[in-house]
Amino acid sequence: MKKRLISLLLAVLLQAALLPAGAVSAEESAKEADSFTDFAVLSTTDMHGKCWNTNVLTGGAENNNMLRVSTAVRQIREEYGKENVLLIDNGDLFQGTPVSQVQLLRLAAGQSADPPAMALCLKEIGYDVFVLGNHEFDYDWATMCGVYRWMQENGIAVLAANVCHNGSDPAHPAGENAFTPYLVKPITVNGHEHKIGILGLENMDVTRWDNPANYPGLRFFHPENGSCSIAWEAERGIARMKEEGCEFIIVSYHGGIGNPEPKLAFGISTEDQGERLVRESEGIDLLILGHDHSSGYSDTFLTDRGGKQVPIVNGGGQELTRTVFRFSEDDSGALKWQLLTSENLALAGYETDTILEEKIRPYAELAEEDVESPVGTAAGNWDESTDYYLCQADSIDLICAAMITSATGYMREKYGKTGLDALKKATGLDHLDVDLAITTVLNDGYTVRPGNVSMKDIYSLYRFSNTMFVLPMYGRDIRAVMEGNAADRLTARVLNGKVHFYSHGDQYTHLIFGGTNYVCDMSKPAGERIRIESFHNGRAFEENTLYLVAVNDYILGNDHCGLRAFGPDDAVWSQEEEGNGQTIPDSLADYIRKKTKEEGAVTPDSFFWHWEILWSADPASLPPYEGTVIASLAARPEDGHSYILYHEAEGATLTARGINGGLAETAVAAYGNDLVDFLPEDALLLTVHMDGEGRFTLADAQGRYLTANPGGGLGLYEEPAADGRSLWQTEETDDGWILVNAGSGLAMQYYMDRFTTYAPRKSGHYIFNFYEP
Repeated sequence: MKKRLISLLLAVLLQAALLPAGAVSAEESAKEADSFTDFAVLSTTDMHGKCWNTNVLTGGAENNNMLRVSTAVRQIREEYGKENVLLIDNGDLFQGTPVSQVQLLRLAAGQSADPPAMALCLKEIGYDVFVLGNHEFDYDWATMCGVYRWMQENGIAVLAANVCHNGSDPAHPAGENAFTPYLVKPITVNGHEHKIGILGLENMDVTRWDNPANYPGLRFFHPENGSCSIAWEAERGIARMKEEGCEFIIVSYHGGIGNPEPKLAFGISTEDQGERLVRESEGIDLLILGHDHSSGYSDTFLTDRGGKQVPIVNGGGQELTRTVFRFSEDDSGALKWQLLTSENLALAGYETDTILEEKIRPYAELAEEDVESPVGTAAGNWDESTDYYLCQADSIDLICAAMITSATGYMREKYGKTGLDALKKATGLDHLDVDLAITTVLNDGYTVRPGNVSMKDIYSLYRFSNTMFVLPMYGRDIRAVMEGNAADRLTARVLNGKVHFYSHGDQYTHLIFGGTNYVCDMSKPAGERIRIESFHNGRAFEENTLYLVAVNDYILGNDHCGLRAFGPDDAVWSQEEEGNGQTIPDSLADYIRKKTKEEGAVTPDSFFWHWEILWSADPASLPPYEGTVIASLAARPEDGHSYILYHEAEGATLTARGINGGLAETAVAAYGNDLVDFLPEDALLLTVHMDGEGRFTLADAQGRYLTANPGGGLGLYEEPAADGRSLWQTEETDDGWILVNAGSGLAMQYYMDRFTTYAPRKSGHYIFNFYEP
């Protein structure tokens, strides 16, 4: 026995001696490999119907699409094993492109029985989870319920933990989940099965944007959640998941990172609660965000209530996120993990999945046929103006004319002569023709030009499938809405003795008024700027007279604009009630078709109204400022000088107190060519360093460089980026500078409550000036 033990010991020692330094035996290596599992969590968000390589409206490439997601996912599954890859879509899936929407609208109209293209993509790629986004409620409820059933039958869990019944249906008590709240996925580690939980959370603000007919009997936070806190909803779901034995919890929330500082107030700070969600809860191990279309803060960390660092990701509508964890077991057999990598994968770097491409091709051909179908003819002198908010533009007038004409036709059809008597008795209305249209800009700079008009042109002009409502509104209410829009969305600045007008804020809720003759005088105090004369149909404006107003469903009741006080219940007609699947783009097509048939073409000569924004005072007579001047307008940036980089439209400069190293705004008062009163402590003072080629860096007092992030957004970094993202160059306008990033080619802008970068445009969102203290 002693000899056998000595021989065995010598054999083991000899085997060890023959191994390279630091290596282990095959048996030990296999045992060590079995003791952990590398697991990849993949996510997309805000894909908005992108399932084809070509944009059928423009003919340009659409590289960030599901065909390339499919290839990327297949490669990752080959690397980690299909059972060790979790694939999640975080919402806003269907709305956005004709390839997705044309067939979906036909499905709603009973003209198709096929699953929508994006749902088919999720099935074919093998998504595990789909979390509802707000744009899922753009469509008919019954249609979407059928789509969700199809997805679930094909292995895709449809999640939305905070969407519940409101109690109006006796079969479902208030607070009962309307959708599956979470999915439990098993994972094998060290030969043992463990549970991962995925909680889905919808945006709470859906009711601000969508028609109640598209979410009948539903609410978007639990009745006991009086603060509208998404953290409250998350903790409720996490507790239930832990009861089921989930040891690792992923939260997929269709909301952005937001600002955790303001007190929660619905419609003001409830839309994007990502950072607040982590700060005010415990138990989240990975947070997937979306909705704000920003990947700039992806692959960073937030600190939860207990002090734990939680990784966050956001594909931003452009990329596939890949976050890899190494799971193992502790001495007690409980699951433990470490984060190995987290990154956003650019989809343009992957080939198209040709098998999926062939399955989507019929949808693309249907969409191409639809968008190429002729509608009518445009003729005359169209102004081609894209300064929609500040000047009357023919292309927007066309939208308003179509809304007014279509809504008037439907009102006459619905009420007729006898119906008008009942309507007059109920509301006081004495007419059925629509007086005013209120719309928003929903395109990326498209304008009408003379020639043939197709559905492609219609979708380019108005790219969302909004529906229309008609509201009775008193003149005083119309004026209040217009005054509110002027106060909230318009800025006038006197620079170098000349007046400049700016629009600011969210373009989707900046209201444009068509069909009325009015003036907005920005030299007057807020609340006294609007002078309404009459309407397109000759009806005079009076404060206490009732008028008919056509609006789109997105702005109706939206807390971000002046129509927040009005809702669908105030309407006397809606496109929804017709039940024929008609949308505002359809009304546009009908209007152009009718004008072409009756008059040979649609022309801007048929828009019988006029409006303008003006400054009636003499800008040269602006009296000197009597208080403290803190900085003065610089003619141009100079090497070695320090400046306050001021956004004229917003009336703010940059501050370093943004999320995860990003940049937020801090308000600074301006008067004429000066910044006045005082400079807030958190305002950035940036020093210009020229490079001899007309480019420059901007460094703060700590020597950090203002740098464009790869995924969008801005940050301050200790070292300048090697690829030119810390270098800037200026494009001069008559009222300031557009700052274009040398590395990315994108321009600095302030939009949707944050400083970021986007394709350069000559609009108020991009105009900055340098003020020297």
